[in-house]
Amino acid sequence: MKAKSKTRSFCRECGQWTWHEIYASLSRQEMEVDADPPIPPVWADVVYDFLQCCGCECVTMRSTLTCDELYHGDKVIRRFPPSTARRRPAWEGHLPPPAQFLLREIYDALHSGGLRLAVMGARTLVDMAIIDKVGDVGNFGQKLEALEDHGFVSKRNCEVLSAALDAGNATAHRGHKFEARDVNQVMDIVENLLQAIYVLEKAAQKIKTATPPRKKATK
Repeated sequence: MKAKSKTRSFCRECGQWTWHEIYASLSRQEMEVDADPPIPPVWADVVYDFLQCCGCECVTMRSTLTCDELYHGDKVIRRFPPSTARRRPAWEGHLPPPAQFLLREIYDALHSGGLRLAVMGARTLVDMAIIDKVGDVGNFGQKLEALEDHGFVSKRNCEVLSAALDAGNATAHRGHKFEARDVNQVMDIVENLLQAIYVLEKAAQKIKTATPPRKKATK
């Protein structure tokens, strides 16, 4: 199938905006109900584009919605999967099975645009990891202290991790909705913790074993 034209779009595999080829397009009218604050459904013109990244060849779909009654001439662009979709880390197989399963569910939430579910899942994942390493030693503050005392994270990293936990609390208890950029930063923090306590320590030990000792200087 011959590509029609090219457009700039966000690629979840490349993790940045890249050129995409538009392989197919479809225009139709749909009932638009995704409004804030909610209003009665109205008709909107929607164009669906089937895109492929010119770099990594990842395939996505984009919809461009026009509705004067709701958006006053502005276009609303949505992507499937959304821009919050992330590539699962290559080291996820090193995690304990319960953590692996939860991490996959978090990524499923990100792929479907469920940002609140992803943040709450990330908070739970951190709690699981801490209990696995230092035990159930109290509230989150006490658990972070125990994680630091056991040498798994530094004091600076504890402060960063605390921010991710606070985000999870705000989402779970107050229904706060974070922007996609904030959710990705929460995931960066959580992934760094998991990699540090489950992957890098074993990797460092293997490197240390494989590295030949330094020869002693001869007199």
